[in-house]
Amino acid sequence: MAGITAGALDRRVPVPPSADVIARLARTTNETLERLEQALVRQRRFVADASHELRSPLAALRGTLEIPLARPERADWPAVVSAALADTARLQRLTDDLLLLSSEGGRPPRTGAAVDLADIVEEQVAERAYVRGAPVFTCDAERPALVPGDEVRLGRVVRNLLDNAARHARGAVHATVRPEAGAVVLTVADDGPGVPAADRERIFDRFVRLDESRTRAGGGTGLGLTIVRELVTALGGTVRVTDRSTFTVRIPALRPD
Repeated sequence: MAGITAGALDRRVPVPPSADVIARLARTTNETLERLEQALVRQRRFVADASHELRSPLAALRGTLEIPLARPERADWPAVVSAALADTARLQRLTDDLLLLSSEGGRPPRTGAAVDLADIVEEQVAERAYVRGAPVFTCDAERPALVPGDEVRLGRVVRNLLDNAARHARGAVHATVRPEAGAVVLTVADDGPGVPAADRERIFDRFVRLDESRTRAGGGTGLGLTIVRELVTALGGTVRVTDRSTFTVRIPALRPD
């Protein structure tokens, strides 16, 4: 054990053939080392992916500023500032998502606080009715739809799913909320091309973009659906693609008082 450091987590302690406490201790130690190694691998992969994703908007921002500075007399400075602001907003969204995923606070505790998921969905759908050029959003909600958690994180789940649907919809997005067998089920469906069957699990991985509509410039940060899964899983729920264009979230329900 003294020879195993953070740089040598692939090593394991020898397990003696005896069936005594030392053998059990050795097996437990190796299981712990396995978990630590996997955590380190995930952390390194996350840092590498995040660094790669941050390079693109930073390079765009630098180019936006360097080119007009070379010929300042010919620059359209309001347009330059507008483009730089757009790149900055993109960086802010990406860093906010990265912080949420990397922080322990990204996993909300299981509490007895009751939140009406129907209220959150109806509110967010209503807000999108005033967005110019957005798809037509509709909602069907049954009550009671009480789930554990807090409104901020559940709101983030709903917002990310609606944002994802809006990017791929041809013209319509429909959300439903209903109680079902001890759970509250949220579905978000759009009339877009949908997700191929082979990619319906991979789409929840970090920084996955399936096609040109998920590019870094025009799409999201590549973390929206990852955040949805992280937050829903922390509540003891599940999220998956149940049809080509339908995302289904199941969260254990709380009984009304």
